[in-house]
Amino acid sequence: MRNLKRNTKKLWYSNYTENVPILDENGDETGDYDNGYSSPTFFYASLSASRGNAYADMFGTNLDYTRTASTVEKLPIKEESIVWISEPTLNAGGTVDKDSADYTVAGIADGINGLVIALKARAKNA
Repeated sequence: MRNLKRNTKKLWYSNYTENVPILDENGDETGDYDNGYSSPTFFYASLSASRGNAYADMFGTNLDYTRTASTVEKLPIKEESIVWISEPTLNAGGTVDKDSADYTVAGIADGINGLVIALKARAKNA
């Protein structure tokens, strides 16, 4: 699998982590931790228009997903990760606003030459 540069789009992902330090108003760690997501990392991938039945369904028929992203990059992305199409929003404390994410990773198909990620659209507050 290869990605043409003109067919790729800049996306961001953030992995779920259990211990995110809580920061005070000065940006210093308070010693308390919260469940959250890591700092967003960008990557380039080809994003499908939408899910359809005209092609082979590599994730099976029972997995509920909206789009796929394919890339040749080796990413430490996981099924609990969240993905943004536009630049992620950060909270006042510098942590990522998980409610601003566009997609949740529903599945990962990792191969020798590339990675295909099944994305499920998230409901966002308007």
